[in-house]
Amino acid sequence: MIKDGSGIYLRQPKMNKQILQAATLSVAMMAVAIGGVRPLHAAPTAAPAAKPATTKPAEKTPEKAPEKATKPTPEPVIENVQNVNAEQLVDKPHEYLNKNVKFTANFFAFSSLALDYKPALRPAKTHLSFLILKDNSHIPLSELKLAMAIPKEKDAENTLLAKLKDGDQLEITGKVFNTALDEPWVDVLRLKLLKAAPDEKKIAEEKEKEKDKEKKAGDTEVEVKGKDVKP
Repeated sequence: MIKDGSGIYLRQPKMNKQILQAATLSVAMMAVAIGGVRPLHAAPTAAPAAKPATTKPAEKTPEKAPEKATKPTPEPVIENVQNVNAEQLVDKPHEYLNKNVKFTANFFAFSSLALDYKPALRPAKTHLSFLILKDNSHIPLSELKLAMAIPKEKDAENTLLAKLKDGDQLEITGKVFNTALDEPWVDVLRLKLLKAAPDEKKIAEEKEKEKDKEKKAGDTEVEVKGKDVKP
């Protein structure tokens, strides 16, 4: 009951329960529309769970394959080789035609004597030629024509040829491929240095040094004796 201004008590009307719920709901919806406020009766939304950070597995560095040891290329086998003397080849060249031979001789010098001769052609563009000495002398054996294919830069024979000097003892293996002019023309198949000749320049330098030492020793001896002599 409530009392108005005239002193009469009035009965307060009962509000319908459904009307009250509708009013409350409309107010809540207006609040959401205006300020983005969460409805009173809405359940709190849980924050999305953070995803665990995915770590990539460490990349493996590819292992280098072990380098294979380079094996020296084996020398080709030369079959049916006859040991002869260089002068024997010159004396009887026809007996050794198309045969493999081996002999020892001393190097003399490089030459073009066995090159670009048409009856027994070995071109100078692809081959080299050299002379050897006669036994027990310093005379070249020009009747023996020696031609050799120019080796590649990495071949051991290329280094050997660059260092050859007069008097070096060689072992020569080759094949008599022609007997033009009744002389042996030989393809050199293998070349080995057996004994290096003494270096004449070094020998001469050593002799000069010895002479200088003897001269200096003689000069100091004269000076010492001169001091001891009284006038």
